[in-house]
Amino acid sequence: MPSSPANQNTELIVYEITLKNGEVHHFEVDVTRNQSGPNPRKGGAEWTQLDYRQCANCPLSKQEHTYCPVAVDIEEVAERFKNILSFEVADVRVVTEARNYQKKCDIQSGLKSLLGLIMASSSCPTLSEFKPMAIYHLPFATVEETIYRVTGAYLLKQYFLNKEGTKPDLELIGLEKFYKDLQQVNKDFMKRIRAASQSDANLNAINILLSLSSVVALTLDDRLEDIKPLFFEGHSEA
Repeated sequence: MPSSPANQNTELIVYEITLKNGEVHHFEVDVTRNQSGPNPRKGGAEWTQLDYRQCANCPLSKQEHTYCPVAVDIEEVAERFKNILSFEVADVRVVTEARNYQKKCDIQSGLKSLLGLIMASSSCPTLSEFKPMAIYHLPFATVEETIYRVTGAYLLKQYFLNKEGTKPDLELIGLEKFYKDLQQVNKDFMKRIRAASQSDANLNAINILLSLSSVVALTLDDRLEDIKPLFFEGHSEA
């Protein structure tokens, strides 16, 4: 699993997925790992190579990056669950430094949460925008929680940019563009996962992430309007 050398500071989030047959899968994700530079780690399967169905909007070049950083990061997870059906029920336990989470759910929901964390903390130039959210990971987040957290994180970044003298994007134009780019990444990444899967758990987990990015991209304004009254409760303008 993605991790940093032992002599570096790490922040691990642990996922423990227990299948109905008692089989336990343990994953440790270092969300602060640094994989800068070309080819920091090597994949094993053909589908981890950068030019294997490379995302249409990927800015990386094969000359400098032999492997897709996200594919390398999720290879172990994809391999372990390639024969698992998405609707099988599992107990998923998530351990962070601050607290633990536990949920009995179908495997695709547990994998969606785990893969989302790994992808968000990867060195993919697009997905790395999610790095702050990965560090403050919320397992099993709903669509509403995701929109609240994504928008809040984006506006906090604009606050810091404003402090540095850069005009902030308070209209969320950049966030809408980012989610359109994210849709493309998830759509193309599905093609890689198909090569790594014999059953549908991996595929459906990525498909849920794709659906979530589509929902945010297409309905962001409407969803934010739904949240707006929470900030003006008891006020006349609400």
